[in-house]
Amino acid sequence: MENLVAKRYVKALIEAVGEKKVKEVSDTLSKVAEAFEDPKLREILTSPEVSKAKREAFILSLLGKKADPKLVNFVKTLGIHNRFGLIPDIAAQLKKELQRRANRYEGVVESKKNLDKKLLTELEKSLSKYVDATIVLKQVKSDRDGIKVAIDDLGLEASFSKERVASEMIDHILKAL
Repeated sequence: MENLVAKRYVKALIEAVGEKKVKEVSDTLSKVAEAFEDPKLREILTSPEVSKAKREAFILSLLGKKADPKLVNFVKTLGIHNRFGLIPDIAAQLKKELQRRANRYEGVVESKKNLDKKLLTELEKSLSKYVDATIVLKQVKSDRDGIKVAIDDLGLEASFSKERVASEMIDHILKAL
């Protein structure tokens, strides 16, 4: 439900600030959304015990003095409707929308060992060709005995594990006998 509301706010924000300033506004809003990652700060920013005016003033201070006036009005509108808690969702949805418009998506590669830069680049090229979009991958270490590639915004996930490959080879050999 919150995603649907956040998408509506994103659409309104894009229309308000215009195409030229969307990236700048997205970066600013992402910085504000980072403040919500701290549980104590999130509690303060969403608590009804703290006045709307104080919460609004704090969020506006996070935007900075040079913030786009339309973004300032946007935050004030969120305050009027008591929707400050949606800021992280709005920032994420806005980032997704910018990725969609640029046809550029970010993904994650999970593995035990660090992959060679060349292999990671080849993987990016192959996936880019497959989905007809620019793919940028970053590597994350995990306990996985194999490789997992995930691009959440495209709903794409592929994994290769040593156990599964070995199991499939054994099944294939047994079927051949």
